[in-house]
Amino acid sequence: MKLSKILYESVEEIWKSYLEHPFVKQLGEGTLSPDLFRFYMIQDYLYLLEYSKVFALGVIKSKQEELMRKFASMVHSTLYGEMNIHKIYMQRLGISKEEVKAAKQSLANRSYTSYMMEVSYNGDVLDVLVAILSCAWSYQVIGEHHNNIPNAAEHTLYGEWIKGYSSEQYRKDTQELIDLTDTLGEGITQKRIEELKTVFINCSRYEYAFWDMSYKKEM
Repeated sequence: MKLSKILYESVEEIWKSYLEHPFVKQLGEGTLSPDLFRFYMIQDYLYLLEYSKVFALGVIKSKQEELMRKFASMVHSTLYGEMNIHKIYMQRLGISKEEVKAAKQSLANRSYTSYMMEVSYNGDVLDVLVAILSCAWSYQVIGEHHNNIPNAAEHTLYGEWIKGYSSEQYRKDTQELIDLTDTLGEGITQKRIEELKTVFINCSRYEYAFWDMSYKKEM
């Protein structure tokens, strides 16, 4: 069995719970308070800054030039792709550059990104991939789920978010992470698989905590 399938099966129930979380559910239904989405966008922007650093550690940990290029491309895609979408949203929500610069990561946000950094600092490229995969992959799952809700993708505020995370390009980028995880995970020991499952489960739990933090506006 491929490593990605093993990882997915270990968190399938956790990911299903995302779809029932009030923040995620209301976002798909178009009933989420814009104030909560505004809070989420600022925290997610701060999260992506740290997320990019985790990708950068993949460059440092890589021993092959091709792998270094892959991780460097992922850093670029996050900083100049996903974060640019956030900037457009923040303009619509009236979030100024000054407000973002003054914003602090919430405790849940800081805990999550610190955990990813710790795992990546202490591990190898496979640890880096598994630490970031939960976020990327689960967002695709949510995006595709919401894209199947009638008229959700046409919502004036949340439609772009849904279309972005269910787009062909996003699926392609996520699949690249999955395929790379499977390639580097070929032939690893059962002990190593269990270690990576722990990382993937923990990151998935942090993802739930992030949705919860966003809904409650907890700092």
